[in-house]
Amino acid sequence: MGVRAPLLTFSLAAGILLAGTGFGLRARSPAAIGPVAHQAALVDAHAAAVPASAVEVAVAAPAPALPAPKEAPASAVLPEMKHVWQSLNNCGPAAVVMALSTFGVDTDQEVARLALRGPDVRRGMGPQGVDPWVKDNFGLRSMWRNDGTNDLMRRLVANGFAPMVTQWMQDPTVSRIAHWRTVRGYDDARGVFYVNDSMLGNMVPLTYDWFARNWQSFQYRYMVIYRAEDEPLLRAIVGKEWSEMVVRQSLYERARAEAIAQGTTFAWLAYGEAAYANGVFDEAVAAFEKGFSSGSAAGVFGVRSSYPQALRALGRKAEADKIAQTINGITPVPSTVAPAPDSYALFLALRRATPFEKLPTD
Repeated sequence: MGVRAPLLTFSLAAGILLAGTGFGLRARSPAAIGPVAHQAALVDAHAAAVPASAVEVAVAAPAPALPAPKEAPASAVLPEMKHVWQSLNNCGPAAVVMALSTFGVDTDQEVARLALRGPDVRRGMGPQGVDPWVKDNFGLRSMWRNDGTNDLMRRLVANGFAPMVTQWMQDPTVSRIAHWRTVRGYDDARGVFYVNDSMLGNMVPLTYDWFARNWQSFQYRYMVIYRAEDEPLLRAIVGKEWSEMVVRQSLYERARAEAIAQGTTFAWLAYGEAAYANGVFDEAVAAFEKGFSSGSAAGVFGVRSSYPQALRALGRKAEADKIAQTINGITPVPSTVAPAPDSYALFLALRRATPFEKLPTD
């Protein structure tokens, strides 16, 4: 092995799919996951095929030492955070405005809406556009990851950060509305997080159990706005999951375990999304089939893209096109253009299936 790590570039991975080549990597029968014994067999097969070493990242030089984060006390609250009642479908920009207020930034949610959602009031906000907007306008930065945990939220708040999370607005037995809210505190004695919620109010208590259960369908996604000089501290709190490769593997293992243990529609769909993001496409399709066969996916917006794309990655284009049409209406805003494939997922699939000596280094 040469000096450079033989890693395949994202552009090559994406180019293979866009050229119309299906992977078919270790693909098994497309039949849905069956009884528990078969579920375990599927899990065990990929557990062996996806070793922990698959996500190790070569480091050319020792990384600079990171500051030691403050230990999370039994309770903590960010004292300075304004509350905003949202305009139509504007929970995301409203959550960003509330988080910005902790830096003394007072901006209007309609200004944020046009920048982060655009003029179509039906559409929601993804986290990708927040970093360039807060950087250009306020000199701040933003990061987001999946695989958040209650403990991570506690540690972020304890160290002065105001994380935003994507969850169900209410329990999905009541309604299925995806919703951004901003975490501003917690109390271990009461077992609650305090959130500023643009629909529910200021300092709303949500139990730890409710918080985690209603986060699962959105891949435990969280976002943090921060000052550039605080990035070392934020990296220290997030730890290894600052790495995209590590967080995808970790979420995949977590979602797989939760699907087997819980057996719910939401758990199977979350497993499918995590498997797709980690480049384990046949496992993703089987999990999606199990999830759709056991209940409704209404409101779980991620599957509208990841399910058809997992099929395409396996070379099953006709099935993918049919599924895409069938599930297009599970969210309030039907898609008119097929979303781009996840190039990082394609990269991980090829990297996992190709012997290192055959991976290009240029």
